[in-house]
Amino acid sequence: LCSLKDGAKVAVLFEKIDPRLEQIHLSPPELVKLNNRHGDLLYGAIYRPPQRFGSSPFPTVVFVYGGPHAQMVINSWLLTVRMRAQYLSSLGFLVFTLDNRGSARRGLEFEGVIKHKIGHYEVEDQVDGVRWLQQQGLTVAGKVGINGWSYGGYMAAMCLLKAPEIFSAAVAGAPVTDWDGYDTHYTERYMGTPQTNPDGYKQSSVLSHAENLQGALMLVHGLIDENVHFRHTARLINALITARKGYELILFPDERHLP
Repeated sequence: LCSLKDGAKVAVLFEKIDPRLEQIHLSPPELVKLNNRHGDLLYGAIYRPPQRFGSSPFPTVVFVYGGPHAQMVINSWLLTVRMRAQYLSSLGFLVFTLDNRGSARRGLEFEGVIKHKIGHYEVEDQVDGVRWLQQQGLTVAGKVGINGWSYGGYMAAMCLLKAPEIFSAAVAGAPVTDWDGYDTHYTERYMGTPQTNPDGYKQSSVLSHAENLQGALMLVHGLIDENVHFRHTARLINALITARKGYELILFPDERHLP
């Protein structure tokens, strides 16, 4: 507890350290800055594998959300206890998270660039993030996967389909596959309506890019998802079948939206 007047410590309310923290060896990620192709400053976080895996470059997993109202890269304990990232790092993967344009707390211009064109600038920035990793000698070209849930699942699928030269595999959890099927109170504030922005809806749909699939795609969905309904994944499956593209599918009959 500190004084508002001069910041001096008044009292310690709680200082007990959980002994389990030392047992699981959680290393904070490295916070980094980079510029995208347009010169915009972006923030990222890198989880490096333990020293026993040698020096870089490493096979890489990008963990993405990428949508409005969320900021993934924060100087916080929450970033350290992102356990999926920590686990993948412990297996020898470099894990990377980047807040692309359209994400939160960077001002109206940064957030509003996605207006009427969801899934374009966000993918650009994720691609630029991986290219930056390659320039730093951290990432093995051709061995980059991407994983996300909800808007992140949408982003994982879009990155794989729109940038196959960068991403070799994707795990898309509960993805919004076509914005004409998502909540209007959310979608229309960014995209307008399908009637006023038909081309934007078409280009922002995962279904429109299904025929471009080259890498490995895994789809994951809970069958009682009350937010992104399973119909989104079902529509993508139909599009992949039409395009004669292979995929993997994991379903959880009793799971809702949160992973």
